[in-house]
Amino acid sequence: MKLNRRDFLKSSATLTATSALSSCLSSQAESIPAHRWIDQKLCIGCGSCVPVCPMSAIQLKEKAEINPEECAECGVCYRSRVCPQDAIKPGKLRWPRTLREVFSNPLSEHKSTGVMGRGTEGIKTNDTTNRYQAGFIGVFVELGRPVLGTRFREVERVIKKFKAKGYSLLEDNPVAELIFEPETGSLLPEVLEEKAISVLLEFIIPESAGKELLIILQELGKELETVFSVSVALRALPDGSSAFENLFQSGIFTLPNGKVNLGFAQGIAKSKG
Repeated sequence: MKLNRRDFLKSSATLTATSALSSCLSSQAESIPAHRWIDQKLCIGCGSCVPVCPMSAIQLKEKAEINPEECAECGVCYRSRVCPQDAIKPGKLRWPRTLREVFSNPLSEHKSTGVMGRGTEGIKTNDTTNRYQAGFIGVFVELGRPVLGTRFREVERVIKKFKAKGYSLLEDNPVAELIFEPETGSLLPEVLEEKAISVLLEFIIPESAGKELLIILQELGKELETVFSVSVALRALPDGSSAFENLFQSGIFTLPNGKVNLGFAQGIAKSKG
């Protein structure tokens, strides 16, 4: 097909404009930081974003800035919409930093489990999963909350401590896919310095190991560089009471709250065992 001069110039101009736009978009994409950031051209230094960060990662100098080392990519600052200038921007995250968002942002879904947030439903669905049965203790170790957050090197310490005693992390826990040495519980080296608001680890141990669990937790209390809390899942005794006091020594500090599965989803509570 022959083109007259006008059509040729028009098509050439279109191609040039398209090429320029493509180059511009490519350049903009390359300039986006690999972490959540605050556009300094838009920020007015009001400081409204500082108190909403659960990791205290936002610092106010003349203008607000996000410390990428402390940011857990939870997105609270962005979702809270406290910035009057819409200066808080998502970064172009790459592995392994993507772990921060997956474990810290409740709107992110773990591909390995299909569960949003920390990637596990814990005891909340035991009516249907029946993971925690009579004669065993479900152990939940939550690292990082409140305030401090946790690095995955601390997560690894917990997994390795339990593994050394013969107890493996549950395979359907989202952290399990990060283990590259099942024999020891070691995590992938590249994830160890990544940070999350909190990480929940799950183990199942026999009821006879109740005292051993206390020893493990006491040792971890001296070794970990972040805060952690522990919950246990126990099947109720035939009379409906809890076996907690029978399994653990008195004098343990416990929080006045708990979760009770009533067995409405399935008849597990009445099943054998």
